Amino acid sequence: MRSFRLAAALTATALAALVGLVLPGNAFAADGHTTTVATAPQAVQGAAASAVVSPQAIGDCPSTYFCFWVNSGYNDGPGKFSGSNTNWGAYAHSTCGNGTWSDCASSGYNHGTSGLGVEVWSGTGYTGLSACLPKDWSNSNFANLVWPGTSTSFNDSISSNYWTSAC
Repeated sequence: MRSFRLAAALTATALAALVGLVLPGNAFAADGHTTTVATAPQAVQGAAASAVVSPQAIGDCPSTYFCFWVNSGYNDGPGKFSGSNTNWGAYAHSTCGNGTWSDCASSGYNHGTSGLGVEVWSGTGYTGLSACLPKDWSNSNFANLVWPGTSTSFNDSISSNYWTSAC
């Protein structure tokens, strides 16, 4: 009976890892920053992240990129990054309020490669609030998300991103 319970517990743990139900914790990014790691279930409070990405989002977001749109529902974009970026304000987008992608994303999809997650930050230079979005994570409406451990909305509040294996 004890070996059955152990086997069941190990199976449940493996299944949870496969579907991304990872507990939040601390990790170190390659640049030495300490970050709170949160997969979509921990970043979302009050609403679940989209389990399925719309066909439009998949078609507009090339493999190896983190893509984001001005509006919810993957509309007006995508902006897309395949590398780490310390300041989204360096990238113009005419329909954003400030004319750049900084503080302008309202939906997104991590179509990255090699299992990497993308850590997004509320401030430039990897500062402020952060959340780690694992590969294949998506959400069509950032207004339904809050930064981990806060009540601050994710919507229109991302200013830098960093690729990491710590998600």
